[in-house]
Amino acid sequence: MNRWVRVGLLALGILLVNMASRFITWKFKIVDESQLTKLDAVLIGLLAVLVMGATAWWAVRYPFPRAFGDVGLAVLLGVLLCLTVAPIAGGQHPFTESFGTLVAEFVLFTGIIAIFGFLAFGAVVMLGKDWKSRSLRRYQQNYAKRPHRTVRG
Repeated sequence: MNRWVRVGLLALGILLVNMASRFITWKFKIVDESQLTKLDAVLIGLLAVLVMGATAWWAVRYPFPRAFGDVGLAVLLGVLLCLTVAPIAGGQHPFTESFGTLVAEFVLFTGIIAIFGFLAFGAVVMLGKDWKSRSLRRYQQNYAKRPHRTVRG
């Protein structure tokens, strides 16, 4: 599959999770603070699973700069789509809030999702399954197989 298709699919996944949350809030008229908190927890949990899975998948297959760039771009695109397109799923118009509120939502949403991405990448590195650790392990195994010369002094 094309690299940019994967980035777009992750961004679309982030958007769809957010749209579903807004749609449920709108259609079921959820205004109670405790219910909104529960729905937000489910939303964050789904986003965490989605981003952590994608980050782990990329970290195993590609070097850090590419994995970081691809996941980072997908997160930024997904969050921008969540702020511009997703309000329509909740029966609202985009940009009805002030500019400061939009910036705060962008920073908060991006930060939360990025934390989960970094946690997933850290877990893959700690397990030694990332691209760099695997290539170093292969080098070590190939080096151990070679016959070594003894040096006499």
